[in-house]
Amino acid sequence: MLDLEGIGNNIKRLRIENNLSQEELASKLFLSRQAISLWEKGNGFPSIDNVVFLSKLFNITIEKLLLLDESFISLDEYFLLHSKNYIISEILNNNYKYDLISNLYRFNKEEIFLLIKSIIENRIKNIDINRLKDNLSIDEKVYINRLLNEKVNIKRRNK
Repeated sequence: MLDLEGIGNNIKRLRIENNLSQEELASKLFLSRQAISLWEKGNGFPSIDNVVFLSKLFNITIEKLLLLDESFISLDEYFLLHSKNYIISEILNNNYKYDLISNLYRFNKEEIFLLIKSIIENRIKNIDINRLKDNLSIDEKVYINRLLNEKVNIKRRNK
């Protein structure tokens, strides 16, 4: 799944690093400034021809332009470039390559509750519950304990 918001952030970052205004980049592509603005906001996507042109202009691979090869970005850049919805979707699909527990602070309370519930429901794999608990606030610990108790009670009823 392509993260249009992340790709837009990447195009904006690359444009700024190359000292180009939206108007200047649009001129090079024979487009309007509004088209560049739409891409950068994640509300549009460049055509294949424009993707190829941008990769050549910025001297990067298409994979890096479209955030398909993220080996070159740091964790901070990953969170800066991608939308929270995309990151959470990647976590729920078990495609998240970073240590989730160490990075919980990057999420708001609602997102953390969603992630905790998904861990308890085993939608997110390979999470050490005890280590997770050590990194939670009191409210989050109460929530996870409630979910764990409900899970135990359901198992007892099904026996």
